[in-house]
Amino acid sequence: MTIADTDGTIDEPARANLQLPFYLYEGPAFDDGTWFMPCSRGLRGETIEEDQYSGEIYFLRQLRGHRWRVTDPASALLFVVPLYINTALQPSVEGTSCNGTHYQRLLDATAAAVEATEQYTRQQGADHVLVVNSWKLAQKPPHQAPWSRKGQLPNDHFRHVFRNAIVGHMETRHDDEMGFWRCSVVSPYVANFDAAAQAHLRPIGAPERDVSFYFQGGANNRGTFGYAFRQAALAQLDGFPRAHVSAFSLPGNAAPCRAGVSTNCRSGRSNNAFRNLMARARFNLMLRGDSPSSRRLYDGIAAGALSVLVSDQLWAVGLPFGCLIPWRRMAFTLAERPFLSAAGAADTLRQLDSLSPQTLQRMQRVANRHRRDLLWNVNGSRVAENLLLTAALRCLPSHVTRRASKHTRLAQTLRQLRQLCPHPDHSLTCRAPDASNCAGCETGDLAPGTPLEHCCGDSCPACNRTASRCVPSDIVYGDPQANGPGRRETLKAYLAQKDKDVPLELQQWRKLVGKPKAASTARGASGRIGLARASKPKGSGAAAKAAAAGGGEGGAGVWVNGVKRGMG
Repeated sequence: MTIADTDGTIDEPARANLQLPFYLYEGPAFDDGTWFMPCSRGLRGETIEEDQYSGEIYFLRQLRGHRWRVTDPASALLFVVPLYINTALQPSVEGTSCNGTHYQRLLDATAAAVEATEQYTRQQGADHVLVVNSWKLAQKPPHQAPWSRKGQLPNDHFRHVFRNAIVGHMETRHDDEMGFWRCSVVSPYVANFDAAAQAHLRPIGAPERDVSFYFQGGANNRGTFGYAFRQAALAQLDGFPRAHVSAFSLPGNAAPCRAGVSTNCRSGRSNNAFRNLMARARFNLMLRGDSPSSRRLYDGIAAGALSVLVSDQLWAVGLPFGCLIPWRRMAFTLAERPFLSAAGAADTLRQLDSLSPQTLQRMQRVANRHRRDLLWNVNGSRVAENLLLTAALRCLPSHVTRRASKHTRLAQTLRQLRQLCPHPDHSLTCRAPDASNCAGCETGDLAPGTPLEHCCGDSCPACNRTASRCVPSDIVYGDPQANGPGRRETLKAYLAQKDKDVPLELQQWRKLVGKPKAASTARGASGRIGLARASKPKGSGAAAKAAAAGGGEGGAGVWVNGVKRGMG
């Protein structure tokens, strides 16, 4: 029996027998969680564990007692470096550890200790894994920690040591300015939800789910194409029945959300209101922003809302564990094209909202089955495990796997891994195509659906899925982008767009943002919902200060090419 069962899901008994041995560094030169965590807070005052970029904390917590952990480096396939960089680079710690040591001295001490080991020397760190969701990892002084009260030190040694590493990050797009490591795997954001509410158990058709589409996030004039896109989307969905589509930052004198007005309006930034509305929503509308990914994806999964991904490039750079998770069976991908038109996207969303309850309920069940595969902060989470599996499947170069295959136990691990991928994974993982890694790559490839992707970033085979369900013309199950050469150039061109590049159709919609239809008309005819009344947070605790709006200023974003793909 293979680990990928016949219905395309993971065969759990076979996975339970899988062994992927990893070595976790420890000792005086490595942070055991005490260097920065006791004195670090999230950006908005929440506990550091609640910060959306704190996957590193859960990653190391889950691995310390994991059954795959080995104490002998010679028997390991992967080597995990314990680092709490997001924790270390919060403004609250002011550039130092809790005992006052400069953060870069500690990071360099870790790098020096790793560099001195035999296992590092053997592969120059190509089999070493770090999880760091903070964008600050990629930056150099003076941008990395401008709030440091002890100034900043060069980080060139740290960057050099881990130049070949595998890094878990919330997106895999990296270039000379945004990353220095060789290969990336997507590391989920930490979800913002109320675990005690168990909202994911509330069926899509339940009366309690009285919100059709939900979005709340930033949409100010920050000069990016993505935020201009959000402004236009808010205007297009003005008056959408039972929807709550708002922003906590809008340009000009935007109308506030209030009773009878729940779309195209300015909302407060309340954590409790955000969680409540997400739990009431049928669809979690993930609109692109200045970054292709968003915490909202995980917030919605945690609350049982169906994901509607409006981010053409998200499949390339921001969906985690593509070969392990049946994304096409649990999320809708809405092409950006209708939002860029003069007619807007409201009609497309109405068609989506009218899909049969049986179809929607089936998708919710699939998503619920994979909660522990995607959410760091749920009981039984195996996100850390999935990160290691994906690192081995997508990022180990052939010279590493060839050497490992000479050892009996590691050879068995490689054989098991080669049977692990029931779903095609078309994400970009490598920092750049590297022809030197391609020689003999076929002997080291572990993901048969993507023969060279983990060492030659743009050589995935073209996708040829065919449609098998009747859905709106702009809705697809899967990656809407062509999967061929030029993907990196396409992504880079999109990310460089500014709001001055917004087409005329979008500019016309932007003029209407924050100007909802009259509340009296809405109450009489539009079917809008009443707002959850959010009380002002009290006290100074973590719950009172926690960030609302699902985090991440990047909702999703990308170039439009009009390619439509169906479900296979």
